Amino acid sequence: MFAPSSRSSAYTSEEKQRTKLASGVQVISDASNGLSARELQPLVEAEQVRLSVQQLRRLLLPLILADAFVAWVGWQVGLQTIAVVWFACMVVAHTARWAYLLRIGEPGRVEPATWLSRSASALIGLAVLRSAMVLMIFSRPVGEYHYVLTMVSFGSAVGAISPVAGHLRSYVGWSAIVGGALCIAWVTRGTLEGAAIATLLLMLFVVLTFYVRDQGRTLVQLVTLSESLRRERDRAEKASEAKTRFFAAASHDLRQPLTALSYNAATVQELARLSGDEMLDRVGQGIRRALSESSSLLDSLLEVSKLDAGAVRAEEREVDVMKLLGRIAESFTPIANAAGLELRCLGGHHKGLWVRTDLALLRRIIQNLLGNAIKFTHEGHVSIEAFADDRTGKDCVCIRVSDTGPGIPDELQEHVFEEFYQVGNPERNRSRGLGLGLAIVRRIAGLLKINVTLTSQPGQGAVFELRMPRIPAPRGAGAELVPDGTEAALGASRKRVLFIDDEPEIRESFTTLLSTLGWEVRSASDQQEAEEIHEAGFSPDVLLIDFRLRDNASGLDAWRALKRRGCDAPGLMITGETEPRRIAAAREAGITVLYKPVDGAQLLQAMGQALGAANA
Repeated sequence: MFAPSSRSSAYTSEEKQRTKLASGVQVISDASNGLSARELQPLVEAEQVRLSVQQLRRLLLPLILADAFVAWVGWQVGLQTIAVVWFACMVVAHTARWAYLLRIGEPGRVEPATWLSRSASALIGLAVLRSAMVLMIFSRPVGEYHYVLTMVSFGSAVGAISPVAGHLRSYVGWSAIVGGALCIAWVTRGTLEGAAIATLLLMLFVVLTFYVRDQGRTLVQLVTLSESLRRERDRAEKASEAKTRFFAAASHDLRQPLTALSYNAATVQELARLSGDEMLDRVGQGIRRALSESSSLLDSLLEVSKLDAGAVRAEEREVDVMKLLGRIAESFTPIANAAGLELRCLGGHHKGLWVRTDLALLRRIIQNLLGNAIKFTHEGHVSIEAFADDRTGKDCVCIRVSDTGPGIPDELQEHVFEEFYQVGNPERNRSRGLGLGLAIVRRIAGLLKINVTLTSQPGQGAVFELRMPRIPAPRGAGAELVPDGTEAALGASRKRVLFIDDEPEIRESFTTLLSTLGWEVRSASDQQEAEEIHEAGFSPDVLLIDFRLRDNASGLDAWRALKRRGCDAPGLMITGETEPRRIAAAREAGITVLYKPVDGAQLLQAMGQALGAANA
């Protein structure tokens, strides 16, 4: 046997991947996108079927009219009976082909390759009928009708390009028969004129055939690009889902120790207050500060996860923008002053600036922007203001947060909204956060449909603007932003609470906290223990349940079981979950959802609000 030549051994991977589809279209699979010819062929065929069916729906009447003209030419040259019979046959053939191909062209009826093969066979049958009539017409003396017939036949050849959708076999079969019949008809006239016309027709049909081939190749390229983009999109979505699942799965374990520490810190401070021990109070404050910093960092990470998972739901209400800005400025003024900055709250003369949005989420956006401005401004001032804005032709409220900081170059302005990206913090100073503040702003703004813009130049500070549709001031516009019955609910009398959590440390720290405050607490590790406590005669005023219990049990199931046993206490669900369906299920059941880590004071406030709502 002969040894393989060097050329054979140098056969490239691209050439190895070159194959020919059933349509006759050369396909070169791009190794970089991972698409082989075998994978690509059914996709191309499916697209060819889709395009052909789309065109087929429109072509029945035009095709019948074209054949009616051919029959009329046959009538004019003396083939009256043949023309009528032929036209009737063509109408039946066109209608049968149209109905049959549309029926089997429905998704899932037949394989695309089968559809294309049957379509090509039907088209060849029509071509045979057409060419038979053409040859019979040319058997009569040539006159002006023969030239018109030639023009119509060539026009039909051009019109057939679109319906075949780059399927070369279909077009070659049709054009070879019809075009061949025309060329033979003119050549057999035995004249120079006939030979010239036949030659010209042959050249034109060849050009059209190459055009169909190129159309098929273009379709292959488009399908390849589309499939590559789809795969890249799927990869990106899977990566995003994997990140979300990681945060969702990790959140429970990450939040548990912080939750326990939060309860213990609240207990230490309460004991310090009761005993008047200043040292113990300082220890409690130190724990709370460290816990606050850790919780803030973790909250930022998991807030992104919740927003990406769709676990955050906007609850719209009328919001007095100036009152909201005043509250936020009041809470941030000590922080700004401690940083040596002046915090200006402008626009106090603007009254009646109301919007309809989620109050808590809007507050979160403004707090993130204001916190960022204070972090990265070393001297000067930070301003927050609101004003009516009709520059876009719509009545809007514009909230502006500006600073005199170092500014952001144009090329970095888009990046500052990305996760973990920080300008001017290469050493990753923890006190400046993780670089998630603006990523959270972008996600919440998208959820609330708020337009966020950034204007900045190096050395001239940065200006962030939020634009929202303005609404008329509602009735009772003087009401407080956040009515809170917590103090009354907690202060009237201490209550009974049933706490369900599978972590002993959490149960112990929570029980210690509420017992110190005078509450009567019973704790259970699972649904069975909770039912036993309830059956023993303990009737709680509040149910506090961890969403995820051991052995894959759900706190929601435990709550439902207690409800079936006659416990009508309001429920609070504590969770680190961000899976939207689970959160939605808890909310639909009428349970207030709190996300770990829950600060002791925050938990007491939520319990007070639940009691207040139950007693209202």
